[in-house]
Amino acid sequence: METFEVQLASEPDGSVEARNFKIESVGVPELGPGEVLVRLRRLGLNAGLANRIGGPDTDYGPGIHPGDVPASDGVVEVLQSRTDAFKEGELAVRKSPWRGVDVAAADKLRRISPEESDIPMEARLTVLGHVGFTAYTGMVHIGGVRAEDTVYVSGAAGGVGSCAVQFAKAVGASVVGSAGTAEKVRLLTEELGADAAFNHRDGPAAELLRSAAPDGIDLFYDNVGGDQLEAALEVLRFRGRAVICGAASQYGKGNDRRGPANYTNAIYQELTLRGFTVTAHEDLRAGFEARVAQWMNEGKVHSVHTVVEGFNHIPDAFASLLSGGNTGRMVVDCDS
Repeated sequence: METFEVQLASEPDGSVEARNFKIESVGVPELGPGEVLVRLRRLGLNAGLANRIGGPDTDYGPGIHPGDVPASDGVVEVLQSRTDAFKEGELAVRKSPWRGVDVAAADKLRRISPEESDIPMEARLTVLGHVGFTAYTGMVHIGGVRAEDTVYVSGAAGGVGSCAVQFAKAVGASVVGSAGTAEKVRLLTEELGADAAFNHRDGPAAELLRSAAPDGIDLFYDNVGGDQLEAALEVLRFRGRAVICGAASQYGKGNDRRGPANYTNAIYQELTLRGFTVTAHEDLRAGFEARVAQWMNEGKVHSVHTVVEGFNHIPDAFASLLSGGNTGRMVVDCDS
């Protein structure tokens, strides 16, 4: 059997672009005991993956070099099975190589029960998926969000950010979000429930944040780094907390990355800055799924995503994600 996969064709000289990838026809291995043959139905893309292209191994996966096939979480359909754990036609979630048809070990898949089939596949890659789990782990477990908090989320209209905003609102906190377009700002306030939001391109980040949160903030959920992190360090109240989830503004910049110039504010304001890798908190997943499913049933949270149709458009979708061309999570519909 033949299938198609997306390979890295060249390491980027600056920003990652679609031309850095190629689509190749490859053979599918024979199915062995304990394995399943799966077809990729939906693929979720992560901006943080760009940090590994041409780079070192990380807790999220190995460095990606020419000839390698990237991987991110996807919804797959079982085509054939050599295990009692899965039947033909069942759906599952896995960390999926960017490959149309693949052989996978059954114990690396999380089965979607038939009783949950009414939940859209896209939601499995957003509020109930990896980005939702990341947002929940950082906001609820690491950040300890409280109803009395004023929370600032950078990159708030992205995959993780849109979940973080909704989760903070679900526990009763006041939320300020930043995004990169007027349309995304409207999404934050009109659809996701943010109490205030601003376009970070409209002026100095610290001034925009002070205007949106004149009394300061208690908790900062950072997906962006750079100017947004500096701004938060200026506006955080005494003993405020910052959760460092990502640094999208610094990805792909190599030695040109920069940190906050005002980091000494953490000393004088007795701030707590804590980073995390979601892969180290798998023990939280069951609680996350139960709580977020309840919030969904109560209408407090919903999936926010941008869909690009067609497996062959994965490189274009990934490049668009990195340039801010998405609202919520970037998802590729591989059925199209």
